[in-house]
Amino acid sequence: MSDLVADRTNPVIRARRRWLQAGALGLTGLSLPELFTARAMSHAAAPRDTFGRAKRCVMLFLTGGVPQHDSWDPKPEAPANVRGEFSPIATNVPGIQVSELFPQFARRVDQVTLLRSVTHDDTVHTSAGYTMLTGRRLSQANAKTATDIKPQPTDHPHVGSILSLVRPQLGPPTFVSLPEIIRDDAVNEFPGLTGGFLGERYSPLLIEGSAKTNQFAAPPLALAESVSAARFADRRRLLSDLDQRLRTEFLSTRATIADSQRERAFSLMSSSGVQQAFDLDRETPMSRQRYGSHLFGQGCLMARRLLEAGVSLVTVYWHYEGPRDSPVWDTHANNFSHLRNRLAPPTDVAMSALLDDLAERGMLDDTLFVAMGEFGRTPKINANAGRDHWPQVATLVLAGAGVRAGTIYGASDRLGAYPADRAVTPADLTASMLHLLGVDPELDLRDQAGRIHRVCEGSPVFGLFA
Repeated sequence: MSDLVADRTNPVIRARRRWLQAGALGLTGLSLPELFTARAMSHAAAPRDTFGRAKRCVMLFLTGGVPQHDSWDPKPEAPANVRGEFSPIATNVPGIQVSELFPQFARRVDQVTLLRSVTHDDTVHTSAGYTMLTGRRLSQANAKTATDIKPQPTDHPHVGSILSLVRPQLGPPTFVSLPEIIRDDAVNEFPGLTGGFLGERYSPLLIEGSAKTNQFAAPPLALAESVSAARFADRRRLLSDLDQRLRTEFLSTRATIADSQRERAFSLMSSSGVQQAFDLDRETPMSRQRYGSHLFGQGCLMARRLLEAGVSLVTVYWHYEGPRDSPVWDTHANNFSHLRNRLAPPTDVAMSALLDDLAERGMLDDTLFVAMGEFGRTPKINANAGRDHWPQVATLVLAGAGVRAGTIYGASDRLGAYPADRAVTPADLTASMLHLLGVDPELDLRDQAGRIHRVCEGSPVFGLFA
């Protein structure tokens, strides 16, 4: 990636090497010699051909927090009040087991890495979600309680927003989210979903979906028959030139937001492939059935279609399904019933169908697949047959684009409570994703106020890569 000139109007600044981050020592607990040794070993093992291997990325965010014991890190030898009701089953990779709730996924483990050692210390849905989506700890001085946490224009941008800045493209939008803006208990919007300090123009295009119909509200945009593609492009350039002159003298936040919304509309109008991708009825009934009659499953199908149409990054969030004792994946009560009847089956079906389609279309080799939540859940089952928030360890699923296949990275301890081997922080996970997507994790960004921020505080986990 070529260096970009660091002028005051360019939000991308030259990357610069940093031998030591003061915060890194405190987070890892390593002494200075140990830190240098660990970094040296990590970089020595770095594959040379994985940078930029991912042309596109799909992120599945299981809002609420996935219980590691009951999904992809079962503990059959643990006490009953830890291991839970479900038994492990063999996968198509000898020696690797997952929960019985994921029988279809078990037949596709040869395509993925189970990352079983992700760890942080934030127990609040909104701020923990921010940490997982941006790789940064949330620092909001005025947030005295969880309900005070709200998106701010100073937030660090989502990985998709960074991609929109560093890898912009004409035609299809770079970054799309669906089916809704996620909120804690349908009230408090998660920070970290948008362009943050980069500005609204780098926020995702939101495609809203309905859980009642399993359909998505596609933007009704198309060129008039009398307007050719060339004429449309000329008009777009003229308007862009005029806007640039006006903004020089009359810059305002409202004008900037309006401009970003118009740019997204132009992108959609000039991309017939994306327009068609919104129409799930173009899929055969059998294809739609493979993903499941559930909004999350149909969202995964929509994501595949958008990636095929040229969108670079799609985030599919697990949607809020209405008031209940354990909304979304937040299973404080009746964990096993909710997993068995509501959560695991559609996830198993949708993830498996998406992995199959990406592989069959030859896209998995250059598509990064990530499935995660904001944290794991407690080892010990509570009095309500539930599991509570537990950020100390979580399991993620990674696949494609240079990620090792058919393996496990890291490990939790015998109770599934803490990392026991090769702990991975959200910052390192973000750095790994950026590396695969062709973004230097040591890049510096300039916010709209001129302040400089490192794009990522972590380092790529090269052991994840083939």
